[in-house]
Amino acid sequence: MLDPRKTAFMVLMALLLLSSAAVTQSQSPTGSPTKHASEKPEDFAAVMQKMRDTWVQEFNAGHADKVAAFYLPEAVLMRWDGTVHGYDSILAEMQRSITGGAHNYIVHSLQTERSGDLGYDTGAYNVTLRDRVVEGNYVLVVKRIGGQWKIMAHASVPNPREKP
Repeated sequence: MLDPRKTAFMVLMALLLLSSAAVTQSQSPTGSPTKHASEKPEDFAAVMQKMRDTWVQEFNAGHADKVAAFYLPEAVLMRWDGTVHGYDSILAEMQRSITGGAHNYIVHSLQTERSGDLGYDTGAYNVTLRDRVVEGNYVLVVKRIGGQWKIMAHASVPNPREKP
């Protein structure tokens, strides 16, 4: 059986490599990123902040369907206890988490970047479970389709539990 931490680390590294490849491919021959004339980097940061805030609000309100709506139909969700693919599986996983007692999510973004129609957000989170508070780190990879940003990959890795 694979060690979940090693698997999560490999997945995060793959996501970061994909993100850096997307940045490299979206650069012009002069090395500067290509942009739409009307876009500013702070606009993406504001979009991601709104997405994070709304995701947390809907999760904490117990609305698994509204949380799942943030994900692309072919998205992947990677967590400490496994990986799920696609909207229906993500919806079921969110519902399982909510009915299992997960609540009071708090998210703190540490870095948000974008190039063209791909971007990412990474940071730290806390979530209260029935018997403890879990702290960890996350990365979201988002894609803009039809002018709307959607999550295509979401990985969350809890910090190791302290032994009493």
